[in-house]
Amino acid sequence: MPNPENTGAAPAVSGERMLSPLDNANSYGLISRLNHWLGAALVIALLGIGLYFADMPRGPDKLFWMKLHFSIGTLAFLPLAFRIAWRLKSAGPAAFAQPLLLQRLTSLVHGVLLLGIGILIVSGPFTVWTAGRAIEVFGWFSLPSPTGEMKTAHEVLENIHVITANVLLWTVVLHVLGAAKHLLFERERLTGRMFGR
Repeated sequence: MPNPENTGAAPAVSGERMLSPLDNANSYGLISRLNHWLGAALVIALLGIGLYFADMPRGPDKLFWMKLHFSIGTLAFLPLAFRIAWRLKSAGPAAFAQPLLLQRLTSLVHGVLLLGIGILIVSGPFTVWTAGRAIEVFGWFSLPSPTGEMKTAHEVLENIHVITANVLLWTVVLHVLGAAKHLLFERERLTGRMFGR
C-alpha cells in the first residue's frame, strides 16, 4: 500500500476539521477564511475606488466617488479591525517550506498587509474629520467630527493615507504573485488550507 507521505498528496481532512472555526496546523479555519476573502474584497474595492478618484478634478463626479469610498470604508472598519486582531491572535497553519529569503519576504508581505490596513482604517476617518466634515454613510447615518477642522493634521493624515494606500497596492500585488507561485507548486496544500478541502 503506497505511503501518502511519498506521493505529495495532501493528508485527508475530515468533514469536522473542514468546518472548524479555528485554524490548525494544516489549514485555516472558517473564521480566518471568511476574514481573508471578505477583507480582500473590501481592501481591493477601497483601493480601486480611492485610486480612481485620486486624480479627478474637483466636481460632482469626484465627490460621488469620495462619498462612496468614505461609506464603504466606514462599514469596513469593524470587519477589517477584526481581521487584524484575529490574525494577530491566531497563528495559522505552518508556513510552506521555501528558501529563507522567500520565507522572510512572505513574513514581510503579511506584516505590511496587516500594518497597512491598520493605518488606512485609522487615517481614513481622521482625514475626513480633521477637514471639519462629518462622515456620511450612504445617507443612512453620519459620524460627526470629534476633532473639528485641523488643517495641518488633515494634510499630514491625507499624505499618510495616500502613501500607505500605494504601498498596500504593491504589497497586494506581491501577495497575489506569492499565491500564484504556491498555486503552481503546492496546489493541493494551498487549496486545502484556504478552502478547507
